[in-house]
Order: sequence, then C-alpha cells, then structure tokens
Amino acid sequence: MDDALSHARPLSRFARVATRDADEAREGVGRIFCPHRLVPVGPGAASLFDARHHAVAFGDLTLNYVAYGARVEIDPGCLERFALLQIPLAGHALVENGGRRTRAGAGRATLLSPALPTRMVWEAGCEKLILRVPRDLLEEHLARILDRVPRALAFDPAIDLERPRGAAIAAQARLLLHLAEARERPDAASGPHEHELSSALVALLVGHMLERGEAREAPAPRVSVAPAHVRRAEDYIRAHLDAALTLPCLAARAGSSVRSLQEGFRHFRGGTISGFILAQRLDRWRELILGAGPEAKVGDLAFSVGLNHLGRAAASYRDRFGETPSQTLRRRRP
Repeated sequence: MDDALSHARPLSRFARVATRDADEAREGVGRIFCPHRLVPVGPGAASLFDARHHAVAFGDLTLNYVAYGARVEIDPGCLERFALLQIPLAGHALVENGGRRTRAGAGRATLLSPALPTRMVWEAGCEKLILRVPRDLLEEHLARILDRVPRALAFDPAIDLERPRGAAIAAQARLLLHLAEARERPDAASGPHEHELSSALVALLVGHMLERGEAREAPAPRVSVAPAHVRRAEDYIRAHLDAALTLPCLAARAGSSVRSLQEGFRHFRGGTISGFILAQRLDRWRELILGAGPEAKVGDLAFSVGLNHLGRAAASYRDRFGETPSQTLRRRRP
C-alpha cells in the first residue's frame, strides 16, 4: 500500500476503540468482529500495547483499521458468520487459517475463511486495513457462479498483492478507504458508487477463493421430513423455475433467514438450495423435451426453465440423465 496509508491513522473519524487496556480492547474489538483471545506477548508488550480500531460501514461490508502497537496473539477460532480481508499497512503478522500459514506484510495480504479456525501473531507495529465480508454475501456470489454453495469455504488465505488479482483487490480497498475518508459525515449512508465498488471487491475475493482451492465436501445424509420453511421454498422454486431465484428472495418467500434456509436444505435435503434449483430445472427441461413437437429446439426449452448457460446446462443434463438433450429430443414422444 502507499505511504499515505502506511503512516497515517486511517478512518480516524470513525474511531471505535482507543485503549491501552488489553481486556477493554478485546471486548471493544470483539463487538464488531467476534469474541476472541487477545494477549500481548514478549518483553515490553504491556507498555507498548495501544489498541486502535476504526470502522465504517459500506452497506453489508465493514471497512476497519486495526493496530495494537505491541506484539499480540489473537485467536478468534472459526469466524463463522464472515470472512476477513486483511491488508497490512505497516509491519508483519503470522496468520494461520485452517492449517495454512502465511507471513503477511508488504505485498502480501490474507483472506480468512469463515469456516476454518484462525490464529494470528501480529508483530509490534503491525497495522492492518481489514474488510469484514458477511458469509451470506460470499455464498450468494458463489451460487451465481457455481450453481451451488460449497459446504466449506476453504482456500489458501495468502493474497500476493503484486499479482494482477491481488493488485486489483488492493486498489479496490484503497478506493473504499478514500471514499470513506471523503464522507462529509461519519454516519453518511453509502452511495451507489460505493455499492458498486463494494460488489466489485467481493467478486474479486470470490475469484481468489475459487482460484486458490475452494473446498468440495460430500453432502450430508438426506432426511425425509423437512420443516415448513424448506417446503415453502421448494414449492416456490418449482412454480417459478423461469425466474431469477436468489437466496434473499427465497428466504423471504419461505419466511426465514438466508442462513436458516441454507442449513435446512443441507440438513433435510442433503444438499444446497442452488443444487435443488438446478435439479428441478433439469427435470423440467427433460419433461419439455420429451413432450416437444418436431420444430422444438433444446436451447429454447432450456431458457424457458431458467437454464441460461446452455453449455453448462447440457453438461449437467448429461451427468444427470446419461444422455445429451439432443439425444432425448430425437427419441421424444410422437
């Protein structure tokens, strides 16, 4: 990052924590992130400890500046509800996320998975710009790309800021910081440009996750009796296969939160919402092909049930039914 970021106290108008007491710092920082262990370590750490936490909201995202002055050990365990992009502005930190270790510093940031345990040692003088990204938001972006949500978000946390994707992530974070500093009032609402910039940054982070080893796990065992909110979502999906079925929309129709709906499908249906949607669309596509007239085109029928990526849909169809859509069309009913 540039010198202006490295030596200033960014987001000073958005101060949340300013204390030399480690217990007070742990409580204050934990209110914005999550409960965690925070311990100054090493000779002179107690006298050097000077916690600063500044934070500003950008819609669902939170941009933070954090520094502790002294060498500290931080152990939040699994973040669960959010991921953290951490860009060092000064100093170094040893970051362990899910067994992968990264020495973060100039030119190297980290993205911490919400599903894996995290431990960190920040060296004395370490300062970071931290973006808190809700897990639901990441999963919504992933579902658009994969047509499913992975059961665990596991990936290499290291981000090389000298490489194109890492440089783009750092540039977007810098822009968010500059926009925050330019706000007339600390409590000003996010504008449309800030929203677009935030979405672009989340997309870059999802790209990193996929590029650096997004995990795929076996589905949980299927349970037959599902709660009402899961059944309501299933009914709505079957009746609206041609619509854009987003997670927030389905949760609203089901009368539940996005997280509850996702967990309901995982536990009671042994899969993801996006996987269920894809299966329903493929089954309906097959029904339409088998009942189609001689002039029918498989592509048009696919689009009519919301399968807008024909190549990907055809591959999924072949995996599910053991033949291509065209082969099904050739043996359709008279």
